[in-house]
Amino acid sequence: MRSLITDLLPHAPKMGLYVAPDIPERKLRGAVRDYAKGVHPEDVIALYDGTLLGNGKDGAVFLDDRLIFQNSDFEPAQTVCYRDLVLLGTKQSRLRGTYIEMEVNRGRATFSAKLDLSKHPDSLEYIERLLQKVMLLPEGSISDETDWNAVSRVLEGLRSSGKLTEADFRRLMNCRP
Repeated sequence: MRSLITDLLPHAPKMGLYVAPDIPERKLRGAVRDYAKGVHPEDVIALYDGTLLGNGKDGAVFLDDRLIFQNSDFEPAQTVCYRDLVLLGTKQSRLRGTYIEMEVNRGRATFSAKLDLSKHPDSLEYIERLLQKVMLLPEGSISDETDWNAVSRVLEGLRSSGKLTEADFRRLMNCRP
């Protein structure tokens, strides 16, 4: 998935698109602190900065298995797993802006989500193409494997904060696949 994202999304700061490892620290920090809470910065493959100030606090982060985005501080952050995408559409108008409409299926519920790209409408074609590709991947193409590095970081954090004993930490770390 990492190579698909890096192949389809250009590193194009004028379009608000940044691809790792060239994502500016300030923008990445803004996204992770504001709407992508719990995401480790090194897990972010690409970032869309939808802010006027360029601080990354609105926009989207692209990870191996999902997209997390927030259109504005007045809306909650949304997470969309790539495997849950069932339909995409785009809208462009002078009055209502530029955005991608997504139909997302989670279990028995289907809901709509909108990713606002009005700050950088030129990014629409690239993000849409990426989401179309990942939506059409055959079942099982997106790995359901445990991200061992992410689990290790969480366990280390629990141990450091005193919420996990050293003995339990060692026992859990020995379960490595």
